[in-house]
Amino acid sequence: MKKIILLLFLLIPFLGKTQDIEQFLLSGTEDASKLTKNYVNPVAKGFMYGLNSGWYTTARTHKKFGFDITFVANLAQVPSKDEAFNFVESDYKNLSLASGPNEIQTLFGGNNTTVLQSRIETEGGSFDLANFDIPDGIGNDLPMSAVPSVTLQVGIGIPVIDADLKVRFLPKVGTSDLEVGMFGIGLQKSFSKMLKIDKTPFDVSALVAFTNLSAEYDIQGDSEFEGSGQKLEFSTNAITFQAIASVNLKLIEFYGAVGYNTAKMDVDIKGTYKLEYTDVDSGMNIGYKTLTDPVSVKFDASGVRATLGTRLNLGFFKIFADYTMQEYNTITGGIAFSFR
Repeated sequence: MKKIILLLFLLIPFLGKTQDIEQFLLSGTEDASKLTKNYVNPVAKGFMYGLNSGWYTTARTHKKFGFDITFVANLAQVPSKDEAFNFVESDYKNLSLASGPNEIQTLFGGNNTTVLQSRIETEGGSFDLANFDIPDGIGNDLPMSAVPSVTLQVGIGIPVIDADLKVRFLPKVGTSDLEVGMFGIGLQKSFSKMLKIDKTPFDVSALVAFTNLSAEYDIQGDSEFEGSGQKLEFSTNAITFQAIASVNLKLIEFYGAVGYNTAKMDVDIKGTYKLEYTDVDSGMNIGYKTLTDPVSVKFDASGVRATLGTRLNLGFFKIFADYTMQEYNTITGGIAFSFR
């Protein structure tokens, strides 16, 4: 069950690297949060852009009692400029470059050879050193240099107002160490009758949609540090506004849209962590420091978007694909079972 949930929401880019990212805690809470944000930024943004995609495959809305069940897959392409970031020593309080290049590959990038050195005051009152490697990225393991995400949604027609109500929902389920919950709601309003084009192959509508995804991952069992209550928490809110147009040629349909996205994600590492500092020359322990709720990072992704797509209509079975131009250009595809 755990593997199914991980694949469904594709939090693997975060969860698979949690143990490596824990090493950032050796630099203290402020520097660890800043370094974590720089390192995971492209995957966080790609995931947010994915959540705002795939809400529609046509500008038409359902007739009375019409509904659809749609499976959506997204690939948000990370720009090359976001695959790495420059480590600027003056931006950090306790960190310095020990060896390797100051250009660090992000979580979405390639291999890293950079070693950072942390100089921090321990419980003994002295300043002690700790070296740690920056973990490699996973960009080479992901398809088409893109962050993947998937969604299952249901739409149902509301005839009185010529609109479709769309819902994405998963109750908070999981295993002993992972829980994931999701809720999304959207309203797609048709303007075809108002524009007197409802008897033609053309349709026009507008969409507003909101998605929330939250997850809690217990990292206590895999942690390299002693402590209690150690867990990783995610919370993402994504909103999109779009104007949609389509033309229905029976077997094939073409659609396009323009709009605006906004999304925010909070990533927190909670619990207590007893950090051990070791002399970099002798390898001997020279001090400890305990951190509580050490990392809190906020991400955001917003901007205009434009989408072009097509759908193959095989009776109630639909196959669709589209491409969205935005900060992280996104390829979307999937299948739907639609009953008008």
